[in-house]
Amino acid sequence: MTDTGAPPPPPPGPQPPALPPRVVRRSMALRHVVSAVVALGATPIGLLVFDYGAGKYSQERLAYFNSSGAWTELATMIVGAGILLVGAAAGRLSGLGPVLAGVVWGLFPFLWLAIDLPSFYDVIRDLPSTYIWFGAAAYEFPLVATLLIGAGLAGRWRGQVDPARSGRPGRPGQPGRPGTPGPAWRPEPQ
Repeated sequence: MTDTGAPPPPPPGPQPPALPPRVVRRSMALRHVVSAVVALGATPIGLLVFDYGAGKYSQERLAYFNSSGAWTELATMIVGAGILLVGAAAGRLSGLGPVLAGVVWGLFPFLWLAIDLPSFYDVIRDLPSTYIWFGAAAYEFPLVATLLIGAGLAGRWRGQVDPARSGRPGRPGQPGRPGTPGPAWRPEPQ
């Protein structure tokens, strides 16, 4: 019943590891919403805290011509900068949040300041405080806009990295991953 002239089947060789099952991506709207809420909420708080510390620091320097007693003002500025970093770090979730915050809390106030300076300071004087806010508004708002928009664009919206071309290991089973059979990544000759 069997043909004796036929060669036997080859022995089974090592099988490549199975790729992990592909995860179906669901709606990503939540990460955009969370990023926008965090960035739009943290940015004005950080901006006000930083501005308050910077204003008090300037007053201290003008009054005494030194900065020996201005440690609390410097600490306030550092806290404000940290809160602004939280707004920029929201770009890790989605670039939409820092871009929106940069436009709303940086670009729009700067344009308002540049177009209609008297109405800008009329609104600032109506804030419930005796402190004179935004003494350096011409510098603060463009910096906030530039840094947050840049953080948003550099954050989550960068392209997917091909591990075989980047030299970095990818997911298990992809070329370039240590322990994965297959051709290893080699740099292209120049």
